[in-house]
Amino acid sequence: MIILQAYQVLHRGGVPDERIIVMMYDDIAGNPANPRPGQLINHPTGQDNYVGMPKDYTADAVTAENFLAVLSGNSSAIRASRNANGRVVEAGPTDRIFVFYSDHGAPGILGMPSGDFLYADKLHKVIKHRAKSREFGEMVLYIEACESGSIFEGLLEDDLNVYATTAANGQESSWGTYCPGMDPGAPMEFMTCLGDLYSVSWMEDADQNDLTHETLKKQYQRVKQRTSQNFTYNQGSHVQRFGELELDEEEASRFLGDENTGPVQPTVVWNAAAHVGDVHGTYNVPQREADLLPLKLAAAKELAGDYSGMPLASPGLTARDQLRFEIERRTALDASVLETVIILSKSTGLLSALDPLAIMERPVPAPKGRALVSDWDCLRAMVSEWTTACGPLDQYGMKHSRAFANLCNLGVDPQLFASAASLACSGGKEAIMTPTASF
Repeated sequence: MIILQAYQVLHRGGVPDERIIVMMYDDIAGNPANPRPGQLINHPTGQDNYVGMPKDYTADAVTAENFLAVLSGNSSAIRASRNANGRVVEAGPTDRIFVFYSDHGAPGILGMPSGDFLYADKLHKVIKHRAKSREFGEMVLYIEACESGSIFEGLLEDDLNVYATTAANGQESSWGTYCPGMDPGAPMEFMTCLGDLYSVSWMEDADQNDLTHETLKKQYQRVKQRTSQNFTYNQGSHVQRFGELELDEEEASRFLGDENTGPVQPTVVWNAAAHVGDVHGTYNVPQREADLLPLKLAAAKELAGDYSGMPLASPGLTARDQLRFEIERRTALDASVLETVIILSKSTGLLSALDPLAIMERPVPAPKGRALVSDWDCLRAMVSEWTTACGPLDQYGMKHSRAFANLCNLGVDPQLFASAASLACSGGKEAIMTPTASF
């Protein structure tokens, strides 16, 4: 959990725990698949980041509703739970707020481990209200998620004293790093990536540099270089920035802690010179493929007769069964969304001149600098109707919010969409939910 390393950066920087609020699902340290029970690392030679970790919101309390209540400083809006202590961001007109978010993402939405998605317009509404009410002095947000640029593009104004950077632009995946097979990579006993490339980049920059002299702009430039693989964008994404860009002239220590004067205990440090023009020796993984990585590695070991390693999520099925099941499930989901778009194309003149695949994969229409969708309630309705007709969107299926937003922008009514989705999914649920034979 990369959020743990972010806490360690702030804690080491001298930010007291009473001024840090941590939301995390907290299902990894004690998970039977964790090769180091009770510990969590985000670096090949890194320390355990779980020790001493405060837990303000965990499990079912980590929701979009609670996140927005915490950020808005509205304790009365916190949903009562034994997994929530009710703390919120209390700030005044001279205070600085730093927000780090890490989860799955998709066009216009951020994932949450419990409950509904966090929609970009809802986040923007809270930020703008607090800014206009002078409830903080300055705010900096770092967002780790696929298509995270869509969270701010066309929404975040440049006069709110708010500065944001994102792991990716609005049309691409973010990337996992320190994966098995990399050099350096995850220790041998791990079958998953240890961190996210953008997040690892800014945190390790904070580890190695004196943030009392490094500006937010300099950190952004270094993070952008590393996350892009030295601007090759092979196995890397386009880090973006939004809002009041003049804030990036401030020292990073003002938001990440004055005691981050680096470097910390030396570990493996990324060397930009070793990654000029190619990606030799690196095996970063797109985030939507990262969940397949343990299954792929387990299937390969199984094929070789090696049954050691992390236990599988579905006892009774071989690793190859589970890998094939997941790949076919994803294929069936993509086909259902495409079929929905095709049905709508045939039943309405709104889409007749457009390629259904373009509606799924690219902004339509695509005016640069505009928000993903003009009617966010329409997008929420589309997601709700899809959930009713076809089932919830998981971290892979979230990507289809692109198609749903496009349909909203093209004037498709959510009720008409609901009928098309019901037709597209009615014959495919069994195929989506039932594993097939092994290889």
